[in-house]
Amino acid sequence: MSVRLLITTDTGFETVLLDELSELCRIQRVLRMFSGRILVEVPRSDALNVLRSRIANNVYVLLEYFEDVHSLDDIYRRVYEVEIENIIEPNESFAIRPERVGEHDFTSIDIGRVAGQAVIDRYLSAKGTRLKVNLDEPDVEIYVELNYDKLLIALPLTRSSLHRRGYRVFNHPAALKTTIASAMIRMSGWTPETGLYDPMCGGGTVLIEAGLVVKGMEIACLKRRELESVPTNRRIFPELREFLEDLCSREVSIDVRKMLVGTELNPRFAEGAVLNAKNAGVDDLVLIVVGDCMKRMKVLKIVEKEYGVEFRTAVFNPPYGHRMRRENLYELYLGVLRALKNYGFERVVFITSAIEVAEKALLRIEPEDVRKHYVIHGTLPSYVYVVKF
Repeated sequence: MSVRLLITTDTGFETVLLDELSELCRIQRVLRMFSGRILVEVPRSDALNVLRSRIANNVYVLLEYFEDVHSLDDIYRRVYEVEIENIIEPNESFAIRPERVGEHDFTSIDIGRVAGQAVIDRYLSAKGTRLKVNLDEPDVEIYVELNYDKLLIALPLTRSSLHRRGYRVFNHPAALKTTIASAMIRMSGWTPETGLYDPMCGGGTVLIEAGLVVKGMEIACLKRRELESVPTNRRIFPELREFLEDLCSREVSIDVRKMLVGTELNPRFAEGAVLNAKNAGVDDLVLIVVGDCMKRMKVLKIVEKEYGVEFRTAVFNPPYGHRMRRENLYELYLGVLRALKNYGFERVVFITSAIEVAEKALLRIEPEDVRKHYVIHGTLPSYVYVVKF
């Protein structure tokens, strides 16, 4: 028996997510893959493993998928076809969580209104009960997305995005999304046995995400309370609690040492990174050094000697230049990349929307190989650069 899942990620990371999913579960079929979304069919026994993804933002059980949907009438008819009476109990409330991608002559609010009415009418016809709507704290959420002419109807497995890990007590003003940080770490080829360096660590997201990997701390465990609070999860996956208990009780034996190092120019941000790492339970692996990375990189030599860790991979999120002059930004990128190359780093991954500046600096550095991936970071068209020295 198989289950169809809709899994979302940030635009541009679809193939990275698919690669990760292929390690977490047996994918029987990739039904569709488009901007920030993957539809897959997996064995039912493997479906919950998808929740271990570090790159996915949301995971949904796909109820129905329709094409050639253009109008609100089309949406009503298609949603009405879904056997919602087999999913919601009569005493439970529901809410539609609508989303619209593309150009249409109606809004996402209109989609929510029409889809909600279709659910009410279908349930009333099937069970003789009028379902209650609760937009604030519903028992059951139903995700309805019109993506151009494709209509997706699904049940979210969590009440908030998986990227909300819950460990941030300090919010950096330009924080890197946790799922993007995890995708970049994966793209770098870093392995938990080696050191990882972030020359501009900000609030510490890259280092913390790497620390969670080293300690085997699963995302599903971080979201356990949410997963168990969704009533439809228990009906679709009766083994959910057993799965979580098994996953969250696993012990990973590690040699604890300062193997994840970051430098940060702003002392307040550095302090925030330490607090975040402590709250995530990985502060014993993380070392944050205050100062200019180009002047403080020698600390890596001390860590290598003291802990026997080798630093050959760097992952970072540099400033994009919104508050810097273009020539100053170029000197910053050039200086950091040159320092990393001179130190002996073999693989460097960074994300930026300052594409012209980044490529000018890379041209000057003359790396062995550069691969770039177009992505959307928040609302910013950006590139992730995978640089090999």
